[in-house]
Amino acid sequence: MPFAVLTRYLDSTSAYVDVFAALGLEAVAMPVTRTAPPRDPQALVRALEHGGHAAVMVASARAAAALARAREDGVRQLPEVWAVGPATRRALAAAGISSQHPSSAHDGASLAQAMLAARDLAGRRVLVPRAEDGREEAIAVLRAAGVEIVDIVAYRTVATPPDDPSLVRGRELLVTGQAAVCVVFAPSQVAALINVLGPIALLPTTFAAIGDTTAAVLREAGVQTVTIATSPTPEGLAKAVAAVYPGRT
Repeated sequence: MPFAVLTRYLDSTSAYVDVFAALGLEAVAMPVTRTAPPRDPQALVRALEHGGHAAVMVASARAAAALARAREDGVRQLPEVWAVGPATRRALAAAGISSQHPSSAHDGASLAQAMLAARDLAGRRVLVPRAEDGREEAIAVLRAAGVEIVDIVAYRTVATPPDDPSLVRGRELLVTGQAAVCVVFAPSQVAALINVLGPIALLPTTFAAIGDTTAAVLREAGVQTVTIATSPTPEGLAKAVAAVYPGRT
């Protein structure tokens, strides 16, 4: 069976394993980045305890995990929580946190737009837990509407060391041409992938991106052709790969 190398952690229950298996591809994890604690681990707890927020905007599963940890650290009450994406919703639900998750939201910016359509947030405070150096499109949408943003670094994304054992198999598959596709999930993973492999445009594989921003960074790295997920989900990525993978079933 040919391989699909995914630049993230996977386990046997991951939906990515099943959707790529349906295409005749074995999914192999190559987690080129990992999550690290924020430089100020108590910043989110302090912000939540201060109160006065009209809502919390959660745009990633990692931000959801940070919110869950804040609950474990003693935060008793949360404002209304808005979430985007099935992975983020699952992470919140697993922690017992209910959320609003509009069907129109597929990324942080569209989630911000959905929040503004549903509620009058002008002049009110919205808490945004996010990655250090994370994307700011959603924050820009809210600020343009007069929302006061409480911007909290809840986690950091750091590159996995090139000699980490978790990268060995994926690197071998990509270098030797055994990987039919390399799937990239975030702009930060492009630089991390280059750190492990060198110029990625020279790799004998097809690249797939979770979204337009990641695809743009891949192109900046010299990759000429990138297939883009129809939605930021396992199914959306599988559809994109099926369109370019000649061995699809």
